[in-house]
Amino acid sequence: MVQVVFGIILGVIVTVGYLAFNSKFHFDHELTLNMVIATATVVATVIHFDSVQKQKRDRVWEINKGSLLNLSHAVADAIETSSKLTDQAFNEMQGIPDDTCNIDATNTGNKFQKTISESLNVYKPLLNSKLIEAIEDYQETEQKIIDKFNYNAINMFEAYELQWSAQQDLQHIIHKFIKKISGI
Repeated sequence: MVQVVFGIILGVIVTVGYLAFNSKFHFDHELTLNMVIATATVVATVIHFDSVQKQKRDRVWEINKGSLLNLSHAVADAIETSSKLTDQAFNEMQGIPDDTCNIDATNTGNKFQKTISESLNVYKPLLNSKLIEAIEDYQETEQKIIDKFNYNAINMFEAYELQWSAQQDLQHIIHKFIKKISGI
């Protein structure tokens, strides 16, 4: 936005300079003065509009910062847990003993579900519609995975892998939203 304003200012300066020093052109100082005043008014309006938009983004970020960072942290923890559970399920399928996987999947899952629920039930009016849609899509996907597993359509390894993939997609959307809203 600032680059556009500087481009407009530079264009006006070059045009006025050319017209003022061209000997074949009758230069009207009053008209030029009116053009400069009009241009300055437009530039001031653009700067004000840009400032108001930035202030709005900053307020939205300050309001949402805590909930978005908690959501991002919970998704990251859930992804890590799903990854370890996927590895553990694969090792069990292959008959490989896995004594290294000491995770509290229930605690992480409950924390993740609580954070998702808070995001939809408490912070929904403050969130972007794309982010809300992504969270709801994730919940639907997770329920489909659970249903497939319960009806033996997929095994434990495939369930964890699908869950991990859905969580990765959700994390990507959350990160894009955080970058956009924080101004990075």
